[in-house]
Amino acid sequence: RKDKICTGLNDGMHLLYPKILGSQGLILISPTHNYNVTAWMKAFIDRLYCFYDFDDNRPSGWSSRLSGQARKAVLAAVCEQQSKKDMGFTLEAMRLPLEALGYEIIGELAVLAVFNRGKVKEKKEILAKASTLGANLAKSLAR
Repeated sequence: RKDKICTGLNDGMHLLYPKILGSQGLILISPTHNYNVTAWMKAFIDRLYCFYDFDDNRPSGWSSRLSGQARKAVLAAVCEQQSKKDMGFTLEAMRLPLEALGYEIIGELAVLAVFNRGKVKEKKEILAKASTLGANLAKSLAR
């Protein structure tokens, strides 16, 4: 953490850190895997850990270097099942870490009953909701 970015892994995340720092908005979307986000989304969120600063007390106090910057995010999750209960904590698993980092979550979208690749584009109502969320994010960042 001395570098203030994660440098121990060579997975390309170092290419995203400048983009994260340079943008105020973030959109996270994950399919539901076993009531949770995918392993790739979890890894992405875990790699944002480097934006935290900790003190030397135990239990340690912490702060986020991304907080207080009017950062905003939109979240979406896609689930094969028809009940939001079957989505589990997919949205929460994205929301809680982003809020801790200092992002205001301005909207969430739960997409249910979709499994096959590309099927979301056939769901006009879902596409309209996603478009509205994107527009709301853009408006909130323009203020």
